[in-house]
Amino acid sequence: MRSTENEIRELGARWADAEVRGDTEALDRMTAADFTLVGPLGFVLGKPQWLQRYRGGDLITEKLDWAEVEIRDYRAAAVSVGVHAQEGTHQGNRVDGRFRVTHVFVRDGERWLIAGIHLSPIAGPPPFARPEAP
Repeated sequence: MRSTENEIRELGARWADAEVRGDTEALDRMTAADFTLVGPLGFVLGKPQWLQRYRGGDLITEKLDWAEVEIRDYRAAAVSVGVHAQEGTHQGNRVDGRFRVTHVFVRDGERWLIAGIHLSPIAGPPPFARPEAP
């Protein structure tokens, strides 16, 4: 029997590969109808807008690495938190970066779909954070 963790890791690998190839048909098949992307600067894209960036040639992902992934299984849903390192361009501008990424997965019959992706810049604690006591 296959484990949720293995299925999610395989789906994540296919997702990263499809992003690099700009394969909107594969990305469409592996995402829920109401898929939502929250970008690293806080912008929100629904599935049609997310796919259109590839279809229109605005977004070119040259490299995408999904690493340091931890997965939590909630039976009909799963959540992963990892690191998303990318190299690419958007409208001719470099969009290289390393982000903390949260994926939300939902079960659709016998398969998993990606329902959402949320990217966040990786930074240290805010300047107002209290230092821990020794």
